[in-house]
Amino acid sequence: TRTFVETRCAFFLHSLNELDHKDRALRLTAADFALVNPNTGAAPVFRSQRDAEVTMRMYREHPVLTKHGAVNESVGRLPDVRAWPVQYVTMFHMTNDSEHFLTSKDLRDQGYSPAGFGRWRRKDEEAVPLYEGKMVQAFDHRAADVVLNVGNLHRAAQPQAIHTAAKEQADRYPQAQYWVAAAETRASPFPWALGFKEITAPTNMRTMIAAVLPGVAFGNKLPLLVPTGTVASEAARLVCLMAANLNAIAFDFVLRQKLQGQTINLFILEQLPVIAPTRFDEALPADFTTRMRETGLMNGHHDTPSIADFVIPQVLALSYTAHDLAPFARDLGYVDEQGQVLPPITWNDEDRRARLAALDALFFHLYGLGVDDAAYVLDTFPIVRQQDETAFGRYRTKDEVLTLLRLMPAPTPTPGPG
Repeated sequence: TRTFVETRCAFFLHSLNELDHKDRALRLTAADFALVNPNTGAAPVFRSQRDAEVTMRMYREHPVLTKHGAVNESVGRLPDVRAWPVQYVTMFHMTNDSEHFLTSKDLRDQGYSPAGFGRWRRKDEEAVPLYEGKMVQAFDHRAADVVLNVGNLHRAAQPQAIHTAAKEQADRYPQAQYWVAAAETRASPFPWALGFKEITAPTNMRTMIAAVLPGVAFGNKLPLLVPTGTVASEAARLVCLMAANLNAIAFDFVLRQKLQGQTINLFILEQLPVIAPTRFDEALPADFTTRMRETGLMNGHHDTPSIADFVIPQVLALSYTAHDLAPFARDLGYVDEQGQVLPPITWNDEDRRARLAALDALFFHLYGLGVDDAAYVLDTFPIVRQQDETAFGRYRTKDEVLTLLRLMPAPTPTPGPG
């Protein structure tokens, strides 16, 4: 058997001449394959040497979401190692389970009446909306209604964006295409869930899109990551941290290195590097803390707040913009002195931009990427740049994230997860 210390690889070439470009041809070892794809052993795919360097550094210093146990000759397969205690769940297959789906006409014909929160009720029976991926954006469970265009034979159901003025109303909920009997929805033990859009496209501004969602029904293209073995308050905190991690630009960058098609399959998700939960117990960098207090993005009286003390309120503010997520706010302790859930946080585009920039800067820091690397990563998001330049005349996202990242200590390599 012939073996090699390393192999020379190049991907996404348009001509053989590109092989002569030093940035396009990479030298990868078997250890590199195992580092980036520990479960499948597949070849890592990079467009450039810089992409490879940044990505593999993140893998060396952080665990993957789920590392499958190796096969041991004496005891069989060893247990999987999960960085986060979550289970991947899908609820309803949009084709195979279609007999469970009811339209608004079906509901009226069967004696149901609208009951608030986008739901319908008939005596003691409730029907909940069936959320599809097209209804969701990052930290936004009210991104779009589903409207029918019967003239489109291939894709009649289309998303129609819900505009800011409507989202400012906390009782404006997305209009679904279908509803499902609530008794048939048991995928999550909590009255809320963390889901992500499984389908993406090269024309999308972002690849990973995750959101905290109300406890409704979900199509199979909107998988859930359900916390396991924990009480509601701890599960809600975990979901906040994980939602922030999934929606970080740094995480999105790595995902783009791993995704060759349009589907974020479970085997891809499991092999992505995440921030270990214990990291969120570390102190929030002092200069960043000062800036966040000055801008009003951080309140409270912690002398030395942890990273979690900052991240959780940001995700709450970004997510709890409508009454249907009141159970999530309650489980996070967002209540008054009498224990009543406080009102939703009014949707405000500028406030959201500030919170997202702060989270992105923080996660660049957590992933160990300094200003130069972060600038490079941000430049690999051309649609984000284009939309910013159209709206603001500059790449505002990059400017704001790098300004905050400069408040962080310079990155230092940390021991890998092993």
